Amino acid sequence: MFFRQIKTVVQAFRELFADSGFSMAGAVAFAFVLSLFPFCIFLGALAGYFGGEALARQAVNQLFEMAPKPVVEAIAPEVMKVMGRSRFDLLTYGAFIALFFATGAIESLRAALNVAYRVKERRPYPVCVLESCGFVILSAAGMLVLAWGIVVGPQVASHLKPTWLLWLADNSWIALITRYIIVTVGVAGQLMAYHLWLAAGKRRIADVWPGVLISMVLLILAAQLFARWLTISDYSRFYAGLTQIMSALVFFQMSSVIVILGAEINRGIMEMKRKLAAAHDLLDARYPEPPTREAFVAQNDDGGPHGASGPFNPGYARAGTRNP
Repeated sequence: MFFRQIKTVVQAFRELFADSGFSMAGAVAFAFVLSLFPFCIFLGALAGYFGGEALARQAVNQLFEMAPKPVVEAIAPEVMKVMGRSRFDLLTYGAFIALFFATGAIESLRAALNVAYRVKERRPYPVCVLESCGFVILSAAGMLVLAWGIVVGPQVASHLKPTWLLWLADNSWIALITRYIIVTVGVAGQLMAYHLWLAAGKRRIADVWPGVLISMVLLILAAQLFARWLTISDYSRFYAGLTQIMSALVFFQMSSVIVILGAEINRGIMEMKRKLAAAHDLLDARYPEPPTREAFVAQNDDGGPHGASGPFNPGYARAGTRNP
């Protein structure tokens, strides 16, 4: 069974290349960069409605929590500038336009997941756009809730002064690990939602959790390795003044490849389960279970001491013959 699962993972890598997964990951990464600033504008509008600019800035920091430091240094300052210049109320045309353009990355990811799962989108385009808007709103709301806990939480703790929370605050590494775990769980939940509802078709949690788990492990490893790589590699020789933004694009493309690979692994596991189920059904049809003694006697009883076929012998019943 273990070797069969390893074979499924290896086959997923092959299918990723065969389905142009790397090219589609580049499109998803580009769409993510294009959608990032409209998303942050909408995030600022939503934060202004609930908690102000400080909450929005903290939410942006949470957005890049898992990204390598060079990527954060390239994008985060520009995002802050855009959020500082763009002032939209939540219920304005500007906010709705920003929300619409923020769905570009979601739609690109939908197309990539549909290819990976070998499914065709049957839902109308307006329904897909509304669903993508829902994902954007839920993502922004989730980030704001997490940011609210980080911004308001210390103030509440200093007022109430619970012993366990003061101990947690004194151990900064525990607080860091706790925050990292919360962000990881949030990203895993978002990936789970993408696999369950963003892609066409119907899937269960049992069908998608292997790909989500593998994607999360690979995303964490990729972020760490990419950060180390940037410290020893000189990208400026290739991209000059565009080094930081190109580094961000490379990281986003790497992340997109990992997410698409998770979908390929899920599809491979589901196909393996379907083949095993079909093989079991074929065996059951070819070699049916012998009847019970009561059923055998009821079907062949003609009043003799042992019925028409003599003593009960399931082997003769399976062969469709009578005892000699």
